[in-house]
Amino acid sequence: MLELYEAVIGLEVHAQLLTSSKAFCSCPTEYGAEPNVNVCPICL
Repeated sequence: MLELYEAVIGLEVHAQLLTSSKAFCSCPTEYGAEPNVNVCPICL
């Protein structure tokens, strides 16, 4: 019965980068800003 299953293990990494803009748009990354302020249609 155990031969029917294969263990698959993944790794997820989170990192906080010291950048002044996002990767795919020029929206700011101001920490502590009001919710939904540092977004645009591209990063949504």
